[in-house]
Amino acid sequence: MDESAGPAQPQPDRRTRRKDAERNRSALIAAGSELFDAAGLLPTLDDVARRAGVGVGTAYRHFPNKYALAQAVFAETVETMLEAAECAAKMEDAADGLAAFFEAVLEPQANKRALGKLLRGTPTEDPGAGNVQARVKRCIDQLLQRGREQRVIRADVATTDVGVLMSLMAHLIETFGDANPRLWRRFLPILLDGLRADAPTSLPEQPLNTSAFLSRLTAG
Repeated sequence: MDESAGPAQPQPDRRTRRKDAERNRSALIAAGSELFDAAGLLPTLDDVARRAGVGVGTAYRHFPNKYALAQAVFAETVETMLEAAECAAKMEDAADGLAAFFEAVLEPQANKRALGKLLRGTPTEDPGAGNVQARVKRCIDQLLQRGREQRVIRADVATTDVGVLMSLMAHLIETFGDANPRLWRRFLPILLDGLRADAPTSLPEQPLNTSAFLSRLTAG
């Protein structure tokens, strides 16, 4: 036995390694979000690793390529958005909740420009897409129901109407975001005023049914 080597160093236990791995993954997602926001998907995984302060090998152990990392950033962004939307749906005043709901859904689309297309059109083959749609629909249903009870949101608005309005605002962000990423905020009050119970004009057409709405939403 070679005593000159000194006593054996204790190996980190499994819990410590797991915490280190979680910390590194979180750092990569945060750095990826920052770089992708600034430069689209041009940065490489090596660039992200350097920004995160982790080794390149560590980055590739977590993500095979930058596109996998972008999907992880997207998933985290969507979950944060959904949690904010669900908090808005629980607000006591339904009108305030509806305004907060639109902000929760639109703010990340405006801020995450590089991932905007993912945010605006999760493909139907994505197994998580149905869950996202169900959670959003549940928020809208809660707000409209409570808004009718409180007589602050017009009674002739359907859930799919709110979905169409969300799509229109997303298109505004996509079209004019380069000129002014906050332009959507100028139009949100106009939209919300049209949803008030005292809006002066009734709606002349029937709303889309859920099947027609979802089919067009995911058509491309």
